[in-house]
Amino acid sequence: MIEELIKLLRDRELEVKKQKGTIRAVHQTLPISLVISIRDKSRSAKIAIEPEDDLQDVLADLIESGEDVEVLVDDILSEIRDIAIEVGQLLENKGYKVEWALREGENDVRDALEDILEEYEFEEEE
Repeated sequence: MIEELIKLLRDRELEVKKQKGTIRAVHQTLPISLVISIRDKSRSAKIAIEPEDDLQDVLADLIESGEDVEVLVDDILSEIRDIAIEVGQLLENKGYKVEWALREGENDVRDALEDILEEYEFEEEE
């Protein structure tokens, strides 16, 4: 089961790390992860989106290079959400009960984006 999930995530070009019942798949463009926690005994799983620690640094670098980070973040969150749905369907088809925790992580990513945009707007005003 876990190997099947890892293959799916790698096929979607995510960098996959596995630790005791948890798969963390990090997007290649921005450090945003799809985190899948699997509990085999209860046949349940939790799927979440989480920003990585260096997200704000990467966003700052992209802003400095002239990238439209708002569009980029929206596109990547949409892509990760689509992959999460694929993962959830695979798990449900294998008889797992899936708990969805995408919204909180998406909000955390958007908060990080907002913070860094405010910081850069403030710097431009000085």
